[in-house]
Amino acid sequence: MNKKGIELSINFIVMLIIAIAVFGMGLMLFRQFFIQAEDIKQNLDEQTKAELTQKMMSSSEQVIVYPTQLTIKKNSGDVVGVGILNIGTNTDFDIYSSYIGCYDREGQLNPSCQDTDLGLIALRPDLNVDQNKREIFDVPVRVKSSALTAKYAIKVEVKDELNALIGTSIVYITVP
Repeated sequence: MNKKGIELSINFIVMLIIAIAVFGMGLMLFRQFFIQAEDIKQNLDEQTKAELTQKMMSSSEQVIVYPTQLTIKKNSGDVVGVGILNIGTNTDFDIYSSYIGCYDREGQLNPSCQDTDLGLIALRPDLNVDQNKREIFDVPVRVKSSALTAKYAIKVEVKDELNALIGTSIVYITVP
């Protein structure tokens, strides 16, 4: 009998089992990492919403935008919270977001930036807020991979169903 052939086969099977076990543990670690990352993200979203709610409750302003400064990496996105207090009779509101401009590191207006660098949703229509109630809505902001490293300014406006301006705020997005 050829013991070398059997020994080689057994070594191969043992190595294969060890490789599969290490690969499985790597997958478990990878999965656990993403579960924890999702929990952290959800916790941050809840914290942001809680801060926005606290600001709304302590303010008589009809429109509160939070946060007003974000840092978003290229090819990534985030959300700005817009709180609306309905003190009128209209119940439908629209949130508009528009590009204003961008600034370089020295604070000078940079004309080479474009509004297409940001993936803004220009309009969130028909948002319903009952009379004398407060609601919080999300406005997503995405920075495309082609964006320049700069500080972008975005105007967020809230209008009622008669197109009357209820409130406005400027959000600054820093792209590192």
